[in-house]
This record gives sequence, C-alpha cells and structure tokens, in this order.
Amino acid sequence: MDEHKRREMDKMDDMFRMQYSISVENQPYPVLCTLSADGCTTHVPDFPKITTQAASLDAALLEAKQQIQKALRQYKNPPIPTKQEQIVVPQNSVLVLVKAS
Repeated sequence: MDEHKRREMDKMDDMFRMQYSISVENQPYPVLCTLSADGCTTHVPDFPKITTQAASLDAALLEAKQQIQKALRQYKNPPIPTKQEQIVVPQNSVLVLVKAS
C-alpha cells in the first residue's frame, strides 16, 4: 500500500512540474516596439529593466530576445507573460510576441 502511495505522489509531482514549464517557458513575452526616424526602441512590460534600441526592427527584436533569455536564467520562478489584451499600445508602436526559447 505504501509503495502505491509513493508512486501516485511521484506522478502528481511530475504533473505539477510539467504544468509550470508549459505555462511559462514555452509562452512568448510581449515586446512593445516604437519606430522612429532613428530606428526602433523596444520595451518588455514583464521585464521593466529591458529596453533596446537599434537601427532596425529586426535588430531591436533580436537584442530584446537575447536580454529576455538572459533575464530568464536569473529567475528561479520567471514571470508569467502578460496577456496581449492587457497591454496598452501607444501610438507609433506595435506589440510583438517574442518566444525566448
């Protein structure tokens, strides 16, 4: 009977770990991109310290993705990505979802 309980508890532990990894690590993070004559500036709402500026949208998004990956390695429990409908997109900006993995 005790062995049966241990196996079932192990299954539950696996389920909870799997659910967490699916919900956070595999979801994209929203990135606000503002275009100007100088290029593109990005801001990541879930990581307020991450901002990038580059000559093109592609270069700015690549830099943002790299900084998100770096930030995720520093968190034991990374933030859950904010839903797009909860983000206010300013004029001259677009919202891009960036998958960190």
